[in-house]
Amino acid sequence: MFQALLGRKTVHRHGQFLYGAVVARARNPVFYTSFGVPDTFDGRFEMLVIHNYLVARRLKRGDRFARDVSQSVFDLFLNDMDSALREAAVGDVTVPKRIAKMTRVFYGRTGAFDAAFDVENVRPELSAVISRNLFPEHENAHASDLLAGYMMDNEASLESREINHILEASDVFVPLSAALENPEGQ
Repeated sequence: MFQALLGRKTVHRHGQFLYGAVVARARNPVFYTSFGVPDTFDGRFEMLVIHNYLVARRLKRGDRFARDVSQSVFDLFLNDMDSALREAAVGDVTVPKRIAKMTRVFYGRTGAFDAAFDVENVRPELSAVISRNLFPEHENAHASDLLAGYMMDNEASLESREINHILEASDVFVPLSAALENPEGQ
């Protein structure tokens, strides 16, 4: 029993660390100034989804512990969204419905991102998914392409690293400057 409790605490601690990294990166002002991401609730939500997705994609390919950490990160994300909605004075009755919708959106994006990563020519597919979801009213091909390259760089970086290195890393994601300096991904 003690071992199970210790295991849950370790999973939660790693989940908190990784979710902190997700939030810190998603809030980076560079996304909203240089990448063209709308500085709105929806834009910030999409950036959280992208970074959660990148972490989850790698951790789900790991062992049971890594998958449990991935679930912990997702649970922290939902708790954070719940708190944000309540702080925004969304009525208590509607918060569960909004969280359910956000969960569906997250899984929808996850499926679309997975499908894009599974094709031979990833970048245009990924760019189309980003454009459709992040810039639905005013297409921004340049920003979508930059973010697609950024996601591909992160996916490759995370995939090349051992899970324990990801769990212990001080910075989980690749530098933002790389995507801006090399927008064509060459």
